[in-house]
Amino acid sequence: PAVTSFKICPTEFEVIHTADLNGAPVTKTVTYHSISSNISGAARCWLTQNLGAEREATAVNDGTEASAGWYWQFNRSKGYKSDGGVRTPSNAWTPWITSISENQSWLPANDPCNLLLGLGWRIPTSAEWIAADAPPQNWTSATNAYASVLKLHSAGMLTQGGGTLEARGTYGRYWSSTQYSSTSYGYFMELYNGSVVSYADKAHALPLRCIRDEVVLAKPSVSDVSIPTTTMTASSAEGTATVSSDGGVKVTERGLCWNTTGTPTILDNIVASGDDVGVFAATLRGLREGPTYYVRAYATNSEGTSYSPSVTSFKICPTEFDVIHTADLNGAPVTKTVTYHSISSNISGAASCWLTQNLGADQQAGSVSDASEASAGWYWQFNRSKGYKSENGVRTPSNAWTPWITSISENQSWLPGNDPCNLLLGLGWRIPTAAEWTAADAPPQNWTS
Repeated sequence: PAVTSFKICPTEFEVIHTADLNGAPVTKTVTYHSISSNISGAARCWLTQNLGAEREATAVNDGTEASAGWYWQFNRSKGYKSDGGVRTPSNAWTPWITSISENQSWLPANDPCNLLLGLGWRIPTSAEWIAADAPPQNWTSATNAYASVLKLHSAGMLTQGGGTLEARGTYGRYWSSTQYSSTSYGYFMELYNGSVVSYADKAHALPLRCIRDEVVLAKPSVSDVSIPTTTMTASSAEGTATVSSDGGVKVTERGLCWNTTGTPTILDNIVASGDDVGVFAATLRGLREGPTYYVRAYATNSEGTSYSPSVTSFKICPTEFDVIHTADLNGAPVTKTVTYHSISSNISGAASCWLTQNLGADQQAGSVSDASEASAGWYWQFNRSKGYKSENGVRTPSNAWTPWITSISENQSWLPGNDPCNLLLGLGWRIPTAAEWTAADAPPQNWTS
């Protein structure tokens, strides 16, 4: 008398999660499992493990990180991993949101199920959780929810204020995509009393269980490009990236595109590297010192071409170069030849070449407390070109040769004509600005010591 409905769902499928791509907190490959179920009121594919979880729970009170997966604040794409008392990313990298007040449900563009899995996966609505909780299931307890085909378990949550892990293995709450009537609260599935009418502050972070109506094909998903300085030569650089998802259609080409003007596309220089998902590498050649190079990864399937979310920029910097310093020439305090080393870094907010040792230093420091003159280099008073060497209590030049300036009062920053980096190294070297040092000290570096 009744019509039976079902869907063909993938019993297992692999997803390559890449840290910071589409909100993934860490990099790892996960084998997900799904099942066809009418538990929500209609035939749907449901994951049988939490988003980000390496496996299904082994019991309702499974308290492991491997089965808990990741946690999300309401309508936020950034996921968090919690391994005991350590949250990734931590406040040092991504500030925790302590308050969320907005009059909207979870936006599809922020849906982690869609972003991390693609192919039509999404967060269940509150109506779907209510249907799952209703007869004939009757989840009157967490034990009942775990006994269902979904294997829901007590994965705990991250608290609103500090994002600390709470009650993993004790109780479970799973977000729906539906907000509560208040702008600061969202509906969630509460395993403890088997009711979806519960609601929580949107700034709590709860685990997610994903559902799918139909297969939705899309462009591939590809990560940002990493270009380690160790791979750079005087004329080349190797970049790596990851195609984390093919979008449901075979990738026909992947690689790197680059230019010297910013935001490159496949209409610029390209280096192709295969036609599959996974990590790949490609080498940019014909480079030189001077320009800033801008790079993105790309991947193409029949749905179109997608690019890295961000543009990676770098410079070709001299790994080492000799400079002959002559006493009293351009402010050098003594005569010596120094081998300098430099590296390309975006630590100041833009790709620049940075020395990895102090001006006038014979070597890079061996430790943070290295007290040797060889690593200290020389010293300068503000906006003065004359450098000083200090060794064993002796300053060179001494007062007998060049009077020490005991007071400087002038309404100006360091003049380019007095810049010791420019005078002693030439070739565009200069002292960093205050803004560049501020950027270097800011996230993600966070030099707190």
